[in-house]
Amino acid sequence: MQTQQAPEGDLPEAVSEDRSAHIALRDVEAVPDQAVYLDSPVLSAVNQIRPFFESGAYGKSDTPLLLRHRALIRMQRLFSRLPSDLDVRPVKGGAATQFPLRKGGVLFYPFNSQSNLQTVTNRGFRHVLTLHGESNKGASVRPASRMYDYVSITGPLARDRYLDAGIFTSADVDQGRLVMMGDTFVQSMPWIKPARITDTAPVIFYSPTWEGYGSDADNYSSVVGLRGFMAVLKAARALDLHRVVVKPHPYLGMLRPAMVREFISGIRLLRRSGLQVSVMMRHASIQLKFGCFTQLSRLNTIVEDDSAPMAVALALCDISGMEAIFLKQRIRHMVLAREDAVPKGMEAIYARKCIMPHQDPETALTDYLGDADETDTAHRKMVFGWRNPELEGMSASSARRWLIDYVRNDPFWSQAQAI
Repeated sequence: MQTQQAPEGDLPEAVSEDRSAHIALRDVEAVPDQAVYLDSPVLSAVNQIRPFFESGAYGKSDTPLLLRHRALIRMQRLFSRLPSDLDVRPVKGGAATQFPLRKGGVLFYPFNSQSNLQTVTNRGFRHVLTLHGESNKGASVRPASRMYDYVSITGPLARDRYLDAGIFTSADVDQGRLVMMGDTFVQSMPWIKPARITDTAPVIFYSPTWEGYGSDADNYSSVVGLRGFMAVLKAARALDLHRVVVKPHPYLGMLRPAMVREFISGIRLLRRSGLQVSVMMRHASIQLKFGCFTQLSRLNTIVEDDSAPMAVALALCDISGMEAIFLKQRIRHMVLAREDAVPKGMEAIYARKCIMPHQDPETALTDYLGDADETDTAHRKMVFGWRNPELEGMSASSARRWLIDYVRNDPFWSQAQAI
C-alpha cells in the first residue's frame, strides 16, 4: 500500500464539456453492440463500477459507459475527473432512442435507478440488470427489477431473496430470466489478500457501509454508536494486531452529518488506544473527506496498490456488498449486524460469523475462528452459483460474452411468446 497525505482524483478538470464531447464522438462510426448505463446523483458512482471494467466483467475496449449527464453531475465534474481510460459517453436519461448502441445490442445496468424506467422502453435493445455486487440489504430486492429483460444474480441466496419477496416466480427461475453468474459481477480488490503465516504485518480491515436512504431500518452502518470501532479495537487486542485499515463506503456521511462526526470519533478512539490507523479516503464522500481532513490531525491515508497487496488477518464489515467480496477473495471476515436485520435463510451462517449488538466481540471472534474455513465455505456455497457449470471456471470477460450470447438467444422471452 502507498501512504499519502491528501486524497487523489479531486483536482479541477481542465476541460469539462469539451472533453465529454470528444469522448462521445471519438469513435462515432463504431457503434457498439453492448454498453453500460449509469444514472447516479454522485459522480463517484463511476468509481464503484470501474473495478468491473478492470476485471473484464465490462469491456474497456468495446463497452462504453453511458453516463446520464444531468445538472448535478455537470457541477461535480468541475471538481472531479472522469477516468481517462474508460469510454464515457454523456447521454440524456429520457433519450434512449439516441443511445449510441446498435439495434439488438445489450444494455447493462449496475444501478437500479429511476431513469431506467425510461430506457427500458426502448425495445431495440436487451436490458440486463447486473447491479454492482451482492448484498443482503433490503434495498437489493426491488420490484422494479421485473422491468428488465434479464437479471444477473450471484447464486442461490439472491434467487431465494427474489422469490421470497414475490418479485419473481419459480417459472422465471426455471425458464432462465434470472441468470446465476457467480462472482462475475462481484468486485475484485487485488490490493488486499488473505494473510498467511509468513506475513509480518497483517492488518485488521474495517469497511463500514453508509447510512442508506430512508429510515433507521435502512441504516446498516456500524459507525452508529461507534459499535464497529469498538469491535475493531477488541479484535485487535484479541489477535495481538496493531495495524488497522479503514475503508468507508463512498457514500458514508453523504446524507447524515452525524455519521461523519461518529466516524471521526471512531478514528480517534482507535488512535488513542495505540493502534496504527490508516484510512482509505480516495473514493470517500466529499463530506467525509472534509470532516476528516479538518478535524483529524496527521491523518494517515493510503491508496490501493495492486503490486503490493495488503495482508488481511481479519476483516470486519456490515451487511453490505463487502461480504461477497471477502468471500470471493477468501478473506476471513465477520459481519456486524442487528438481530432484526438477519437475512432469511442466513440464520445458521450468521450465528457463526456475526457480531450482534448484545455479543462480546472477542467471544464471537473466538467462536468464528474455531471453524472459519468451514463456515466461510458454507457461506460461499449459498452466495455463489452458476447457470451453466462451465461458467465457474471462466474469466470475467468470457463470462460476459457468454451472458451476451445467452441474452441474444433470448431463452425466457422466446418461451413466453410461444405460450
